[in-house]
Amino acid sequence: MSNHELERLQSTLAQARYPRDVFGTLTGSRTEQIETARRIFRQMAKLAHPDIHAGSEGFATADQAFKRLLHFWELAQQQLENGTYASPDVFEPFVLRMPDHVYSIEHPLAQGDICQLYLGSYTMTGRKEPAIFKFPLHPEDNDLLANEARILSHLSLGYDYINLRHFVSQLLDTFMYQEEASGAVRQLNVLTATQGLYSLQEVKEAYPLGIDPKDMAWIWRRLLVALGFAHRNNVIHGAVLPTHVLLHPEQHGLVLIDWSYAVLDVSNTGERISAISIPYRDWYPAEVPAREMPTPALDIAMGARCMIDILGGDPHTGAVPDTVPWQIRDYLKACILPHPMQRPQEVDSLLLDFDTLIERLWGPRTFHTFRMPER
Repeated sequence: MSNHELERLQSTLAQARYPRDVFGTLTGSRTEQIETARRIFRQMAKLAHPDIHAGSEGFATADQAFKRLLHFWELAQQQLENGTYASPDVFEPFVLRMPDHVYSIEHPLAQGDICQLYLGSYTMTGRKEPAIFKFPLHPEDNDLLANEARILSHLSLGYDYINLRHFVSQLLDTFMYQEEASGAVRQLNVLTATQGLYSLQEVKEAYPLGIDPKDMAWIWRRLLVALGFAHRNNVIHGAVLPTHVLLHPEQHGLVLIDWSYAVLDVSNTGERISAISIPYRDWYPAEVPAREMPTPALDIAMGARCMIDILGGDPHTGAVPDTVPWQIRDYLKACILPHPMQRPQEVDSLLLDFDTLIERLWGPRTFHTFRMPER
C-alpha cells in the first residue's frame, strides 16, 4: 500500500472530533450499525496497523494513526450502545441566565469518553469572559463532575493556590441543569478558558517520532509543579493522560485538567479511583484496577508515561529512543516501575533530582523555543 493512503488516513483521523467524523452516518438497527462501523474499522486498520509498516519509514505515522483509530472505535462502540452516536451535528447556542450573571454556551469544543465540552462566555457586572462548559454525556456520570467540582473547590482553598492556580483547571461555577427537551438533569461545571492550548495527544500527533528532550524537560518540570501542588493539598489526580495535560507552546505554560477521577485525603477517607478513561485503560498502573489505595506514585507513573510517549517511546514498556540521553531514559523508567512503593513518591524531590540531571547534561536552564502546527 502507498504512503499516500496512510497519510490521507492519518490526516482524516487527526482532524476528526467525533466518532461519526471517522465512521460516517450509520443506519439500520443498533446491531447493524455496530457491524457497519466494525467493517469500516477493520478496513482502516488494514491500512494503519503498525505491524504492516514495521521497518518502513511509515511506521511512526501508522502507529499514531492506529492509536487514534482505536480511540474513535472505542468511543463509537460506547455511543452506539447508549444511543448518542447519531446526536445532531447542528448545535443551537443557548443562554443560561443566573441572578447575577449570564452564561452563553456557543459551540461544541470537544468530546471525551464521559463528557462534552462547549466553548462560550459568561457575563458578570457587564464584563464578558470566555468559559468552558462541561456536561456529562449521560446523567449517570453526574457524580464524576460533582467530584471534579469538589476537588477544584478544595484546591482553590489550598496552600499557594494564588501562585499556582494556572497549573490546574479553575472552577467558576457548578450546578445542576435540566434540559428542556429531554428532561434529563445533568451536572454542569463552568471552567475558565485559555486560548492557544494543545494537549499532549496533539503534540504526539504533530511529532510522531518524538519531541526534542529539551522540550520534554520543561513540560515535565511544569507537570511536576502541578502534581506537587495537588499532592501537598492531599489530592491524587488519578488520570494524568495525554488528553488531560495541556500546553501553551509559546509561553511554556501547562494546565492539568479533568479532575473528575481525583481522590482526596485517601488515608482518612479510604477513597479509591472509581472510574477510568476507557481509551487509555492500558495506561493505568496495576494498583488502579486492583482497587488499591492510590498514592502520589500513581500520578508520577502516569505522567512519566506521557513523557515517554511524546519522546517517541512506548508508554507501556518504557522503551525510549536511543536519541534520548540515557540518564533521562533511566530516570523515566524508574517512575513507571510495577509496584507503587518502588516508584518515587515525593514530587518535590523528584523535581530537584531532575533539575540536577538536566543541568549536568545541558548546563544552566535556558528558554527552548517549542512550536506546534497551526490548527
